[in-house]
Amino acid sequence: MKIPEIREVSYNNFPGEKRVLFTFMGNDQAQARMLFNETQYKLIRSRRIRSFYIRCQKERIMQEIDAAKNNSELEQLAQKYDFCDVSGFIGINLVGLKRIIKVITEVLYKYPRLRGRLCFIGTHVEFEKLLTKLAQGDNAVLKRFNLQHICSIENIKELSGMLRNHMAEIIARNETYLAMALNAFGLFDAMLFDHNDYEGYAYLKFITNLRTNAESGFHPQGCHMPEFVAYHELGHLLDYMCGLCENNAFQAYYSRLTESEIRTGLSNYALTSSEEFIAEAFAEFMCNAHPRSISRKTVELLDQAYAGL
Repeated sequence: MKIPEIREVSYNNFPGEKRVLFTFMGNDQAQARMLFNETQYKLIRSRRIRSFYIRCQKERIMQEIDAAKNNSELEQLAQKYDFCDVSGFIGINLVGLKRIIKVITEVLYKYPRLRGRLCFIGTHVEFEKLLTKLAQGDNAVLKRFNLQHICSIENIKELSGMLRNHMAEIIARNETYLAMALNAFGLFDAMLFDHNDYEGYAYLKFITNLRTNAESGFHPQGCHMPEFVAYHELGHLLDYMCGLCENNAFQAYYSRLTESEIRTGLSNYALTSSEEFIAEAFAEFMCNAHPRSISRKTVELLDQAYAGL
């Protein structure tokens, strides 16, 4: 799902130091601006390049995920292994949540620096609650995200309010909303899920839709299980982190592909934009035991961009 544009501009005309202005472009030309001094900007850059610390064999974490008895234990596990700054798993079906956390584990072991973009993992409902508290001036939430030394509660209010409104508008106009990746300066980057699609009849409908979409070519081959949704959104976060969309090698490859080649060699949804193309390709590569040439080439370019970070 496409996220709003973020612009970053440096200014050197402030007495004694450089300032960096971030402009978050939301819906309907709405904007949120944040000005940082050089010290704050260095802290933001350090925050963005945080890496997942591999403490044990991946299989051990997978076993702990399987053994978790409830969502609270999975939240504790997410904190124990530092998957994210804040999690909000209330309401997600336990079986579905375990599948999501396993996907995140798989990708973090492959791309440890993705940790810098996983500020929040959970439902959009829990994320909205946190953003509302921030907009109301709750310093405790700022500390939960480890931002107290980077931002004041006053200069975060505008951004948190815009993020909340932007997220709500996307969900309101997308009846089939399942998940979303939010890019927010490395401050509040999030991987969000609609918990209603992971339980009961809604879950069965969700599975049926995934199978239909994969078989019809709307989504890639092999992407007929819930894990696809998580891989797709993580593909977006990897793109934002590596800047693959603006990468010259990727642009040269992407521009050579015809609509027909993308439709038949990846998916119909990949035609939406280069961002969705990357997310679809990454999802196929991770879900399909025999990924096709487009997804293999795209992930090869992604890996090259990642190696250059």
